[in-house]
Amino acid sequence: MTSQNDSEIEQQVLRAARQLAEETAVSFTMDQLAAKAGLSRATIYRHIGGKEAILKRLADEHGLDELHPPDVPSRILQAARKLFGEQGLMAPTMEQIAAEADVGVATVYRHFGDKTGLLRRFMQAFHPRLPTAPDDVSGDLATDLARLVETMIRFILEHQDMVRLSFSNAREWRDQLMELRPFQERSLNRVADFLQSQMDSGQLRPIESQQAATALLGMILSFSLIMPTYYKLPDPEPQETAVFITNLFLNGLKKP
Repeated sequence: MTSQNDSEIEQQVLRAARQLAEETAVSFTMDQLAAKAGLSRATIYRHIGGKEAILKRLADEHGLDELHPPDVPSRILQAARKLFGEQGLMAPTMEQIAAEADVGVATVYRHFGDKTGLLRRFMQAFHPRLPTAPDDVSGDLATDLARLVETMIRFILEHQDMVRLSFSNAREWRDQLMELRPFQERSLNRVADFLQSQMDSGQLRPIESQQAATALLGMILSFSLIMPTYYKLPDPEPQETAVFITNLFLNGLKKP
């Protein structure tokens, strides 16, 4: 009996994922995908990664985005994202955002209430979808942490303009926006929660999880934002850099 090669397994997973995406509007679980593909979850993680990686492959290779065109609120948020990147977060008016989204300004107010409501929804949407949910983790600490780090690196590289804004001197709007975003949704706290879960399971030694998350995010930002922006170095290769950061974070530099 001939075993499947890596390419065959990947295509088998992607075919099953595409079918489920069409049936469930991409709300399927990894258990459903494993059953549909006739493979174990471990095999899927080993060959192609978690759900976020699979959806990205579908979008890149199979036009998944075309299956689910953005609805009106999503189109408005996309327009806001474009203008925020060009003008800053506070400068664009509701009228400008409506024009960019090709909708009436009354439609923007109907969906978001006012500028504060729009900013709140934007901040809720504008953060990396970190692979920390039960369906996204494999149980192997190094693998799961590297995937989390890679997700954040890719997000920062894709949205460098917006990330730079968050580090600008415009404290008057930065503080306001931080208040709009629920505490538990901030990336720092989500990373801290993940690290705390690994401490609770005995895979990491117990230290203050917020400090550990801050140290990890510092390395991620250094490689993906500070080095390219201020030292004019090339953008890092996300997967390779994620593995390096993960090894450094977990093992340090000192010889055992």
